Amino acid sequence: MTDATISPIHADERRRLPLTFLPAAILLSLYGWVIVGSAALKPDFFGLNHIAPGTDWMVFYGAIRSVLDGHWMLLTDGDRFTSFLNATMRDHLSVPLEFRPWFYPPSFLVLLAPFAKLGFTGSYIAFQIFSAALLALALRTNADEPRATRLVILAVLASPAASINITDGQLAFLIAALLVFGVRLLPHRPVAAGLVLGLLTFKPQFALLLPIALLAQSQWRALAAVAISALSLALSSALVFGVDIWLWWIPAAADHLTGSDPKWIATGRIWGHSVFACVALLTDSLKAASAMQVAATIAGAASVAAAFRLDLRTDERLAVLLAATILAAPHSGPYDAVLLAVAAALWLARQADRPRWRDWLMALGVWLVPVMSPAVYIPAGRYAPLVTIALIVLILQRPTMTALNRFQNRPAAAAQSA
Repeated sequence: MTDATISPIHADERRRLPLTFLPAAILLSLYGWVIVGSAALKPDFFGLNHIAPGTDWMVFYGAIRSVLDGHWMLLTDGDRFTSFLNATMRDHLSVPLEFRPWFYPPSFLVLLAPFAKLGFTGSYIAFQIFSAALLALALRTNADEPRATRLVILAVLASPAASINITDGQLAFLIAALLVFGVRLLPHRPVAAGLVLGLLTFKPQFALLLPIALLAQSQWRALAAVAISALSLALSSALVFGVDIWLWWIPAAADHLTGSDPKWIATGRIWGHSVFACVALLTDSLKAASAMQVAATIAGAASVAAAFRLDLRTDERLAVLLAATILAAPHSGPYDAVLLAVAAALWLARQADRPRWRDWLMALGVWLVPVMSPAVYIPAGRYAPLVTIALIVLILQRPTMTALNRFQNRPAAAAQSA
């Protein structure tokens, strides 16, 4: 039974479907880009908590400058580091930053070092241009639907998540680019794919599901390359910046993940739209939030294992991995919805000849996720994980049903052959 038999859509209806949803998507994108302009011209005037352009990049730039200047111990004390940022960035801020600790692994400092000499403004602009260009290049490489590539790139870089990523000076373009490059290289160049994917350990919560994907396809060479890449990045940071910073960071990271410091929970876990954050805000229970986050991580791992085992095209597997990565991450912000925007755009490109209302509705939901953040202030944003789950289910529905039908028909076929 074909998709057309299940849900017949005439050619004129195919043309009308985008026209129904595009105006809303364009308005949401314009909202995001107004925030970019507002943060630059009149901070904190439009949107929530946008007191200056690049407030998150201030943390990254402040960290690499501190380490290069011989003051890495600043990173070990969130209050002192925040005071340092407020002092050095006062000309860029409309109001002082609240608690802004450093909690990234020291390997990230290696990737930041090339931008350090450009100054805050120069490095902020250069990194956003570089990472956006890298994502565009990744989306052009080995695409399953090359005719739709330009539209996919336009949709992703015009999305509200992209504008918020630029406003905050965040890393979502780079993370998405590494995932896209890695998965698309995997079928033909597994070692190169692993070396690219191993770089994601600079932000470990977005590398959680990579071993599941590679194990599901028995990609042992790629898995070894991931380990070599991650280890090389860590060793490089130890050689350049010293071992002491790692000796501090490893126990500190474990404490942040399992501890109950209210300042850390508020900054590092609640301020976003992860499953943990949303459940904590809905139930006011950290235990329930932790349990649901564990369940979401397991569900994300199962969906990735299924996607990389089932008969799916590369970009469909990639879309599931991108969405499941957000679902499984113990912390994600509105800017990280760039990964969801890529997943939704790839899915719509795959459905170009047979779009359905639910496909466009799902894409509109993805557009809404960053606009409904932070969930601390916007109650509707606390249901954002449901959009991620819906996207994963939508992508896996057809191959899962096909696999089940084959399994159910196997006894009958065996009986006939006997």
